[in-house]
Amino acid sequence: MRLSIRSRHGHGTRARLGVGVAMIAALLLGNVAIAVAAQDATPLAEATPTVPDACQTETPAEERITVGYAGLSGEFPFVQDVNNGLQRVADCLNVELIILDNEYDPQVALTNANTLVTRGADVAIEFQTDVGVAPAICNIFDAASIPVVAIDIPHDPCAVFFGADNLEAGKIGGRNLGRMAQERWGGDVDALVLLELPQSGELPQQRMEGAALGVQEILPDLTDDMIIRVDGKGNLDDSRTVFQDVLTRLTDADHILVSAINDPSAVGALRAAEAANRTDDIMIAGQNATIEARTEICRDNPAFIGSVAYFPDRYGDYLVPLAIDLAAGTTPPEQVLIDHLWIDGTNIEEYYPGECSG
Repeated sequence: MRLSIRSRHGHGTRARLGVGVAMIAALLLGNVAIAVAAQDATPLAEATPTVPDACQTETPAEERITVGYAGLSGEFPFVQDVNNGLQRVADCLNVELIILDNEYDPQVALTNANTLVTRGADVAIEFQTDVGVAPAICNIFDAASIPVVAIDIPHDPCAVFFGADNLEAGKIGGRNLGRMAQERWGGDVDALVLLELPQSGELPQQRMEGAALGVQEILPDLTDDMIIRVDGKGNLDDSRTVFQDVLTRLTDADHILVSAINDPSAVGALRAAEAANRTDDIMIAGQNATIEARTEICRDNPAFIGSVAYFPDRYGDYLVPLAIDLAAGTTPPEQVLIDHLWIDGTNIEEYYPGECSG
């Protein structure tokens, strides 16, 4: 499995990312081709992600540097994968890695930012979802002249953004929901439910906008007034609760599509449908393709049709070399976006060998 990324630069370019201008252009053109191909209901052929193994392709730091990383919350499998990937690459590239846990709490994130400064981080990698505290976190690192990379949630004005191509990831999930609705229900859909995470701000919200657009590409008769938006808070329990309420409101509906901001939220919706004995009424698409989603895919659960892959276990292959460059004073890109693909029962073993045989 190899995962590709796209970088968008400010005033300079970076060779270490291993993604040249020609490749970036090819990837961007590839995404255009994907959008065009998705206009019909045939199975979608997203670009196959590729990523170099940084331990094989990157040169270790000439002088050992310290990278301070504050993760979203260790309770999430997605974050566990990011943490482990960062440690793997740090170990082989002469980087000392400090790992702290933001505990899904903005105040803890602020405390951790100060801790990373105190502990002498040369570069900070920030992963927390509350955009409201991002400027304060930036102030802490700016005052210490520490460059910052922000995972998935923009931290303006200080950080290089690394993470999801949210709009395209949403569209991939939405197109597959639409395609399955055509296949199973003849395109007859009563509602599209979006399980959102408003606290994360506008950029992650593009994932949800993309999901709606993707469904409507395949099912143009699904109008905006058929879209229900609820705040699932990005976790299983809250998503289960709000989706229970939605099912109560949609008593007569038997063709409901669901797109969630992430896999815990998607599984929360599934648990609500199971409790209400309404799994035949819904089809759910997740985002991230973490273990929660892969478990449901391996169960061959028809209500959970698949998830959009992000491969968080490979984030370190880009984040650690990027941190090395930032510590050396290299002009950073404005953002680095990963490519995504759809994971379902037809290809899970290709990208996660042995996943369903355990």
